[in-house]
Amino acid sequence: MNILLIKPCWPYPYSKGEYTYNRIWPPLSLANCAALLEAEHHQVKILDAHAERIPPDNISNFIKGYDKVFITSSTLDKWQCPNIDITPFMQTLRKIKDTTDEVYILGYHGTIQPEKLFALSGARAVVRGEPEYTVLEICRGRSLLDINGLTFENDGKIFSTPQRQPLDLKGLPIPAFHTLNFRKYFYEILGNNFALFETSRGCKFKCSFCNKAMYQEGLRSKSRDQVIEEITLAVEKCKVQSGYFIDLDFPANNCIREDLCNFLIEKKYKFQWTCQARPESLDLETLRQMKRAGCKIIHLGVETGVQELLDRVNKKIKIREMERVIKLCKKIGLKTLIFILFGLPGETQKDREQTFAFAKKLNAEFVSFHKVVDYSGNEPGKDKAILFNNADKFIRTAFLKYYLRPSYIYNLNPAVILSCFKLFYHRIKTLH
Repeated sequence: MNILLIKPCWPYPYSKGEYTYNRIWPPLSLANCAALLEAEHHQVKILDAHAERIPPDNISNFIKGYDKVFITSSTLDKWQCPNIDITPFMQTLRKIKDTTDEVYILGYHGTIQPEKLFALSGARAVVRGEPEYTVLEICRGRSLLDINGLTFENDGKIFSTPQRQPLDLKGLPIPAFHTLNFRKYFYEILGNNFALFETSRGCKFKCSFCNKAMYQEGLRSKSRDQVIEEITLAVEKCKVQSGYFIDLDFPANNCIREDLCNFLIEKKYKFQWTCQARPESLDLETLRQMKRAGCKIIHLGVETGVQELLDRVNKKIKIREMERVIKLCKKIGLKTLIFILFGLPGETQKDREQTFAFAKKLNAEFVSFHKVVDYSGNEPGKDKAILFNNADKFIRTAFLKYYLRPSYIYNLNPAVILSCFKLFYHRIKTLH
């Protein structure tokens, strides 16, 4: 069977009025699907229209001759912060529907609003939750009624099969990296020939603002050997030079983190990487090992500079822990990128000012200011859960005040300043 997996083209680097980046990153979840399908001798192609910059109007030129087409509204890197406006996805889907009826929807939006998206799309079925094994079973030719995690039309009514259980990451093959052109991918503040990796999926914490609809509860991990084999293939065969461990808390699995870092130190690859982390997972020894292994940037969810707000959203962290880790990173020469949220429950104008002052005090190399959005109840294509109306104005001012500080500009590498300014200039333009 000939199978096509599609990531649609989005505006780069932002959609107007959005609060999430449309970075040109590899569709790791589709590469997982491709690996499973190829293991059962299907012919598989990944069409990354976002990386190739193929607009919806041109997509029909690339989809002829396939038995089934799967299109995702959010690849793995967008599971936590998906797009609110899915117009580019819907436009691409409609063009596909002009060519074939065998089209299936993957991603976050169909997971939280399956019946609504099914009715809007006219697709054969909507895949809810993690897509990998659901896609495989569809391509095995099983009856849709016998496949968990699907929403489709049955006897004239929209019908949903039971929820699929979280997959066992240890059972996944190596992603089909050979289906991706890594020369197309980059992370603006890290490097080119860029790949995504995951050593785990999910998180053991329960922050109330965190969107984990695609992950379900709990933390699942790959094996040490899986991760090392993936890195080896990506770097040695696919010539990957930079990467992002997209785990919600990469250092949380001490055994995999330590073994992987030791492996990278031993190999001395020309490979630099970044990751997300919670502060309590990091101490000086861990950070030094990560740096020796090629880590260049640590991503930290600071969220707010008000302890009461952190407690209210069940973050389970103290502000002093944020300060401690960033000081350690500065001490050993690791860059940090911090995420700040405005619009947490009960937040006041004074809290916002305090949070911005805290961000300046931390003085991370990069900071990303965001507005809280309640993704759980949004209709596809509509943002109706903004928690305070003047967020855009405040965030725009925060970006300018942070990045135009003389002390910030003076102490940063000119190349980093240029890439940073380019990125956030586009971000400011999208704000209302």
